[in-house]
Amino acid sequence: MLVVLALVAAGLVATVGRSSAPAGSVTSANGAGGVHGIALTYARAKAEGRTADYQWGAGCDTATGRLRLPMAGGFPCIARQAGSNGGATWSGVTATAITVALYEPAPGGLTTALAGATDPPAAVRATARAFVAMLNAIVPLHGRKVVLVPYQATGGSSDAVAGRADAITVAQSLHAFASIGGPQQTSAYEDELARLHVLCVGCGLSVPYAGYRQDAPYLWGDLPTPDTLLTDALDFVVADLVGRDATYAGEAAFRHEKRRFALVHYDQNPPLYGGLTKKLDKEFAATKLRLVDNESYLLDLPQLPSEAATIAAHLKASGATTVIFAGDPIMPIFLTKAAAAIGYFPEWVVTGTVLTDTSTLGRLYDPQEWAHAFGISTLPVPTPAAQSIGRSLYRWYYGTEPAAIKTASLVLTPVLLLYTGLELAGPRLTPDSFRAGMFEYPPSGGSPTNPRVAYGSQGAPPLPAYTTPADYTVIWWDANAVGPDEQGAVGRGLFRYVDGGRRYPAGKPPPAHLPLFSKAGTVTSYGSGSAPGERVPAAPPWPGSPAALKAGSSAGGGSTAGTAGAAGAAG
Repeated sequence: MLVVLALVAAGLVATVGRSSAPAGSVTSANGAGGVHGIALTYARAKAEGRTADYQWGAGCDTATGRLRLPMAGGFPCIARQAGSNGGATWSGVTATAITVALYEPAPGGLTTALAGATDPPAAVRATARAFVAMLNAIVPLHGRKVVLVPYQATGGSSDAVAGRADAITVAQSLHAFASIGGPQQTSAYEDELARLHVLCVGCGLSVPYAGYRQDAPYLWGDLPTPDTLLTDALDFVVADLVGRDATYAGEAAFRHEKRRFALVHYDQNPPLYGGLTKKLDKEFAATKLRLVDNESYLLDLPQLPSEAATIAAHLKASGATTVIFAGDPIMPIFLTKAAAAIGYFPEWVVTGTVLTDTSTLGRLYDPQEWAHAFGISTLPVPTPAAQSIGRSLYRWYYGTEPAAIKTASLVLTPVLLLYTGLELAGPRLTPDSFRAGMFEYPPSGGSPTNPRVAYGSQGAPPLPAYTTPADYTVIWWDANAVGPDEQGAVGRGLFRYVDGGRRYPAGKPPPAHLPLFSKAGTVTSYGSGSAPGERVPAAPPWPGSPAALKAGSSAGGGSTAGTAGAAGAAG
């Protein structure tokens, strides 16, 4: 998992109500298997004792029930379905093609702020196209292929007017079935796409669950909702911290005082998190958790230094020993420096919002302050950058490294989500059948380097889930640890993962009194690429792929048979 996911994480945004789907759409029946015509997975057939009744394609590994790829989890095997796919089942869908927009942000905003961690736009575009070509050859889409159309945004990441206009263009001029990505600091783009009945995949970063519920079935994210993160974080706080001394604080006096909590979070103007705040207040009304300060700020990059100085002064004046941070990844750069400048050294509780739980970004925060940071993370324990899912899958198929070598996994993640839904939707593709297929996805993962991927009733609360992962782990910052971060850069300062990165189901508190700031049993990464007991399936190059053709040519043949095998597997 690459830290540069932070480049598309603008902070916490929300969405508003949507109109219903057009007449003739498939109606979901509340979860897996509830829609007639969606793809039948091997897992479903096995549970019903009917695997022998269907053909599963040459690429199916019946031992796992998934396509034979070198990745944990991955695409389920689906039964072949004869007959017509229904042709033009939705806008952007024909009998042979599915038009998908690739949203490309305008220069500026967070992309410029973290420019050193990005790849050039041309490299990102080339890598996205290569992944689409790869998955078109591998994933059975019922006779269709994805046609990727890059779309350059006309306005900045916070420009709601431009975002809405861009969505209209994507829907009405490009006639896209879906968009991969959207602007970073406004929900206007995904709002308008939903109104126009177009999916937005890899969008809605940190949108409260109410937004996903109101947007359904058009909005799909690849990070948990703040409802999930904050509930899990506060479960951790209540189980492990409330009523105890602030022993991990930087200020010696705090270590012998009962914890006094403050919350710092992002918001917009007007405030968007009233509903979530009321929900959390209700959930924790019965606990002893009380806030001595509750600070919100706007994600306006030029104003962050002054906002940070004001918040730091308020936190110190409140006497808070423990600061729960639930904001974007840029504010801690300024906030921790402002706190250190006034001699205020509390505990910092990480909630995992918008990739504030990454070592690459942690190294940008004040080291004296961040030495007292700990909390939860939904990210996997890091593995060597060369073994990231984006780079390793690209090499497996193409035999070379991707052009976007820094951000390959970032590029791949929403593409995998999109293809999963397209595959499982079945032949008659609509937004509702996409949702029904996603809710049928057999959950995968749940180990230190492979978080649990699950949707619908099997995902992370609140349910049904439109985002993933559905579990988390406990972390603390080791300011003296030296090693590679998520991008492979060797430096000082790393998050340590408690109990080897053991993961806990979302919605359930971790055990009380977990050992923090003790190296015993912790890891900062897994250099082998996986934790003990984990196994990434071995897979030969996909038949007909450039890597397979190259290997066949080196061996003196085999390319013709490989191409035929790929065609059969793609179905």
